[in-house]
Amino acid sequence: PLPLDIRSRKDVEYAMLGADLVVGATSQWADGPELAELALRCDTSYLGLYLSQPDKWTRLRQLQGDCVDRGVMIVDDGGAHPGLPAALIRWVAAETPLCSAWVGAKFALKWDELNVARETVSDFVTEIKAMDLSLLQDGEWVRGYRYARAFDFGNGKGPQTCVPMGLEEIRELGHMGSMSSIGFFIAGFGPLVDYGFFPLSAGLATISPRRAADFMWWGLKRFASASEEAVLLLEAERASDGLPIRVRVSHADPYVLTAAPAVVTIHQMLENPRPGVWTQAMFVDPSDLIDKLQRMGISVKQQTYLSNSLFISDKHRVEDQL
Repeated sequence: PLPLDIRSRKDVEYAMLGADLVVGATSQWADGPELAELALRCDTSYLGLYLSQPDKWTRLRQLQGDCVDRGVMIVDDGGAHPGLPAALIRWVAAETPLCSAWVGAKFALKWDELNVARETVSDFVTEIKAMDLSLLQDGEWVRGYRYARAFDFGNGKGPQTCVPMGLEEIRELGHMGSMSSIGFFIAGFGPLVDYGFFPLSAGLATISPRRAADFMWWGLKRFASASEEAVLLLEAERASDGLPIRVRVSHADPYVLTAAPAVVTIHQMLENPRPGVWTQAMFVDPSDLIDKLQRMGISVKQQTYLSNSLFISDKHRVEDQL
């Protein structure tokens, strides 16, 4: 290991020299473009595991020409969300054209057992506060909490309300024009944290970021801790007949479900280089991704409906719908 100060461009650049690929996984998305630019200078490919932000992508897209000229790959929005939603949609759409696709996600953690730095919590509050709320609905880009959707993640808790979370990979799919409705949605931490601790922490952060982080962290540990689970649920409609297709991706450990897609992406970047600037979801071969995720212990279950009463489960068994 080589400890260094992320704020020292000289130290970071020195660490990158000679590397085939570097991975950015700090707590601030703003580090992504900085690391990507340094990697490009070192002729090193880069994978970023950061939240999707329009400002980040404005900077990253400017590197496209240089990446192609120098044979470097810049891939960001890595991990599970972002990273998996559009890849799941591409995987299904490759076999069956879709007219709509909604992806909901729920990541539950035992917050009371985690040891997280105050700065990380502060970054978390800042980034969630700036979250984009956009989606494509009936051919029109819209945004706002009023477009929230309910997803039943199959954990026995019934439908849970999820709010829209704009992702660059969703925008890319939406601009391709093959689907009229497409979006990603994320579950919260529970009403008390979502509507109490979070807005109060965001307001307090303008006065005292340290106290805001401590307050938010206490709220998460006290009121948001739950049995660990990580689920992404795709609910799509076939373009041919409007019948639903559902895909549930899950793992008991949220960190595993976040790391596994990144590991597969790294393998694909090294084995099949494609210079340029990419979102993870658009860079990966979705079929290979799903296959390798399953081999790594990630559960992927698909239900393709043949009618309103019958579906094929995992593409080979027909069962009565309960």
